[in-house]
Amino acid sequence: MTNDTGAAGEPQTQAAPPDTGTGETPQPGGATAAARAGEEPGDGPDVAPQDPSGDPEPPAAASPFAGIPVSDYVRDGVATVLLLVSFALPWDVAHRASDKVEVVLLTILSLLTLALPYLARTGVLPTTWTVHTTRRVRLLANAPYVLLVGIYLVVDVVGGGGDLTDGWGGVGSAVGLGLAGALLAAQPRQSELGPQDLDRAVTSQWLRVLEVLAVVLAVTTLLTVVLTVTGTDGIGAVGVLLVLLGAAFVLALAGLPVLGTWRRSEAARLTLVGLGIALASAFVLGSGDNGILTFESTHLGRFGLVLVPALAAVASSPAVRRAMSSVPAVRTWVGVAVRGLDLVVVVAGYLALGGVLDLADGRRGAHVVLSVVVGLLVVGVALVARRSLARDAATGRPLALGAAGVVAVLGIVLLVVTANRVRLGGGVEHLLLAFGLPLLVAYALTVPREVREYFAEHRPVPMAAGEQATRAYVWEPPAPKAPRPARPAPSAAPTGTYPGQDGAVHVGTVSAPGVVPVGTPQPERSGYAARPGLTPVDAQTTAVLPAYPGDQQAPHQQGYGVQQGGQQGYGGQQGYGGQQGYAPPQGYGAQASPDQTAPMQAYAPQQQHAPAHPAPRGYAPQQPGFTPEQALDPTTPLEVLAQIVQDAPHLRPQVASNPSTYPALLEWLGNLGDPAVDAALRSRRG
Repeated sequence: MTNDTGAAGEPQTQAAPPDTGTGETPQPGGATAAARAGEEPGDGPDVAPQDPSGDPEPPAAASPFAGIPVSDYVRDGVATVLLLVSFALPWDVAHRASDKVEVVLLTILSLLTLALPYLARTGVLPTTWTVHTTRRVRLLANAPYVLLVGIYLVVDVVGGGGDLTDGWGGVGSAVGLGLAGALLAAQPRQSELGPQDLDRAVTSQWLRVLEVLAVVLAVTTLLTVVLTVTGTDGIGAVGVLLVLLGAAFVLALAGLPVLGTWRRSEAARLTLVGLGIALASAFVLGSGDNGILTFESTHLGRFGLVLVPALAAVASSPAVRRAMSSVPAVRTWVGVAVRGLDLVVVVAGYLALGGVLDLADGRRGAHVVLSVVVGLLVVGVALVARRSLARDAATGRPLALGAAGVVAVLGIVLLVVTANRVRLGGGVEHLLLAFGLPLLVAYALTVPREVREYFAEHRPVPMAAGEQATRAYVWEPPAPKAPRPARPAPSAAPTGTYPGQDGAVHVGTVSAPGVVPVGTPQPERSGYAARPGLTPVDAQTTAVLPAYPGDQQAPHQQGYGVQQGGQQGYGGQQGYGGQQGYAPPQGYGAQASPDQTAPMQAYAPQQQHAPAHPAPRGYAPQQPGFTPEQALDPTTPLEVLAQIVQDAPHLRPQVASNPSTYPALLEWLGNLGDPAVDAALRSRRG
């Protein structure tokens, strides 16, 4: 389509499109049938004005900045702020960044590179300019700033004196912020990346940059230990330990998230970015306060934190982000909170150990003692919250948020008390403990949309309901102790007929040798209820026991019989639970067959005859009943063991030691409070 028109008064060679308002084809000159009919303007529907040439109106042009994600604008804005703010901060021990001409010139060059993608979209750059050209020029233009930082690092290591009185040496906070801004300006934007399988080289390139920066931090930290120990006179053992502790602190604080990022952990990458933001904010807040980090030196005992913002800037690169492993967003942010609590433990442990070493070195003061106390408290709180959150995010989230609040309060207290009382640059860890790391944990668990939706659906379930749930924090009277079981009352001797020595039949209390009363079992005291089939009988029974060998009783009387009530005797049992026993005999002389008496004869209580003559005064005859061998024998039936503890209290320690005694009977014995029984039970457990 061209803008050429025919001669005046000549009809157009190209047919005009129908009128959008009337649907009629315009006549030459652009007049419609309605206009020829004398309609006044405004009588008919509104009609868009037509181009006099008859061509359709072109569509509105798209914005040249369409397709740029918000993250690219944010990255450019943060880089601009970091580069400009660095002018007001110390560059080395004696100068600010604005005092260095080379720093000012290279900062301006880095700022100019931020405009390249916008100039390319507006058509200012040559037509041969491509996205690859933008990325390459941006990288080369920011390389001199990185090189300048490296030169000043070498100057601090080689030329800086131990006291820095000559004005040379030291790496100020302006270096940290400026280097981070230059690296943000140098990295490719999200809109400039191609498909990952076709544009893989840029990802590998920025991962190498991250690796190089991490190596530089580790090397300079180790050099700090060597240069400080060898260059300080009279440092002492405590001073060496403080230097080693500072190096371990820097390596742990920066190394943990860097190592996780190198292992492709998205949670570790976000943690590193959050740590860099917290430290950069601390550098800005400390621009006018010597108590907060303004510069570091490899000759002053601790170095490396000034490089952490640069590591965070590289980690925030879109090229590095797309190299991370793909995991659900909720899991990623919970991992950020867990790693944030790990860093809280690192910082608090450093403060506690540093306070202990200060006390050992003779330093005194509330700030030293408070560092130890607060450090230990924070370590305990953070470890408990970290363990709970890592085990179950739904139930551990409230505890982690509460722990973040407690850490923040304790950190603020420590920050206030130790203001202007810490070593050079020491206030930065207090700011991390009071604000930086608690905010990182709280942000990860509350701000992301995926996290809020997940925890709205997965609320923690209470461990118990009703009264059980309130016992941990609502007072109630203590539960009464169970009463100690009373000793069983001796059973009354049964009455009946029995043959005497003279052969006559006597009527009265049965006192013949070998007859012992058997009382009604009490399940709540003897443990019978714990054994299926051992049910209490309803009446008193008397079991006829065999005499010792050599006794003059008739052989047919050596067995267990039933004297009254028709109850089942031991000698006829083949097990409890409904097995058939003896039929009730018709008197004391009822006979039992050898087959029926055999199973229990070995466990019958052995009873001795009463002495024929009165015993001397003070003589205690041996208590009749079961023997210790029966109480200790593992093959003794369980029901016999229960009978022994009732009728022979002096054998209870042996029953307690018997390996065959069942648990309910052991529990009953333990409730008696008998020292001998308790000792037997303890030896059994031992």
